[in-house]
Amino acid sequence: MNKHFKFSTLVMISILLLFTLVGSVQAAPRYNRFAGQDRFQTSISIAGQEFQGQQVSNVILASAYSFPDALAASSLSTKLQAPIILVGTNMHDSQVSLDFIRNHLASGGTVTIVGGAAVVPRKVEDWLLNAGYTVTRLGGNDRFATDALIVKNLSVTTGTAIVVASGYDFPDALGVASIAASKGWPILLSGPNQLPQTVKDFVTSDQPSDIYIVGGKFILHDSIQTELQTAAPNAQIQRFGGQDRFDTLSQILYKFYPNPTQIYLANGFDFADALSGSTLAAQNNSPILLVDPKARALPPAIRDYLITLRTTGVTPQVNVLGGSVGLPDWVVNRVNEILGGGNTNTTTTPSAITVPTTDLTTDSSNDNEDQYDNDSSNNNEDQYNQKFHQRSYPYRDYSPYTYPYYNN
Repeated sequence: MNKHFKFSTLVMISILLLFTLVGSVQAAPRYNRFAGQDRFQTSISIAGQEFQGQQVSNVILASAYSFPDALAASSLSTKLQAPIILVGTNMHDSQVSLDFIRNHLASGGTVTIVGGAAVVPRKVEDWLLNAGYTVTRLGGNDRFATDALIVKNLSVTTGTAIVVASGYDFPDALGVASIAASKGWPILLSGPNQLPQTVKDFVTSDQPSDIYIVGGKFILHDSIQTELQTAAPNAQIQRFGGQDRFDTLSQILYKFYPNPTQIYLANGFDFADALSGSTLAAQNNSPILLVDPKARALPPAIRDYLITLRTTGVTPQVNVLGGSVGLPDWVVNRVNEILGGGNTNTTTTPSAITVPTTDLTTDSSNDNEDQYDNDSSNNNEDQYNQKFHQRSYPYRDYSPYTYPYYNN
C-alpha cells in the first residue's frame, strides 16, 4: 500500500514536471541578436541576415557617426534592395565594410553613397571606383540638400504619402523608418521653424494624400504644419508627438503595428544600429522599438505597447539590433517577460572577416579625413552636431522619458 502510494505520487510529480517543462518550452520565444564587435560589424551582421549570404547588386554606404545624411536612406535601401553598410570618417574604420562589399557585391554592382565627402571620405569612393564598382554619391551642401537628392532618387508617384521629421535629431525619424521604407514613403527633413525650400517644392509637386509629421511641437513647430497644409491643401495631416521620443514612437506603433509578427529592439540614444536594421525591419513589415539601455526599466510608453500586444494575444518574435553593451540582456529579458516568454536567445554575428588585400591604412593622410577635407558638405553641420549632442545626451542630469524635446 505504502509502496503503491509512493509510486503513484512519483508518477504524478513526473507528469506535472513534464507538462511544466513543455509549457515552458512553448512559451519561450527565441530572440535573435544581430551584433558585431562594433557598429560596422553590426551593420554587416544585419546585412547578412537580409540577404542570407547571397550576392547583391546594390549597396548603400552611410556614415556611422553622422546621422542627418543617413536618415532618409531606409526608404531608398528598400527601393534598391540594398543593405545599408556603415563606414567611418577614415579608411581604417572602413576596412571591414569595404571587405564586405568586395565579397558580397556583384561585379560591376552599384554603391550609393549618402552624404558628402565630409562624412563619407573621397578615399572610400576612390577605392570603390578602383575596384570596378559603379559609384553614385548623393551629397548636397547640407543635410536638407542631401535629403532632397535621396527623395528625388526614390521617384515616387504623385500622391504618395510622406513623412516629415526633424533634421536635427534622429529618434523620431528612426521610429518611423521601417514603415516608411516598407510603404515607399519619402522621409523629408525639416528645421524646427520653417520648411526647407526643397521640401516645399516637393510637397507642392507631389500633392501627397497623407502627411505624417513625426515629433512634438518643440521639435517641429506648428508653423511647419501650416506650411505643409498650404502646400498640399487636400492632404490629411497627422502628427505623432509625445512627451518624449518613446511616447512619440508608441503613437507610431499603435497606428501602424497593432499585431506585428516580429519586433526589433534598438538603442534609442544611438542611431547606428537602428539605421542598419531599418531595412531588415521593413523587409519583415516589423517595427523598431527604441529603448534606453541606461535606465532601470523600459520606457513606460514602450512597456505599455508590449503589454497591449500580450493582452491581445500577439507574441512577436524578438530581434535585437546591436551588442549587449549598447543594448543589455536585461532589456531583452524584460521584453520577453512582458510578452510572456522566456529568455532563450540566438546571437547572429558576422563570420570571420578578411581584411582587404588593398592597403587601406598606410597613408597617414587618412587621419586628415577627420578634419573633413575642404568639402563644404557639412563642416558647419558637424560643428552643429557636436554642440547639439553635447546638449542632447546628458545621461547624468536628464529626467528619464521627459526629454529630448528641448525648447531652449
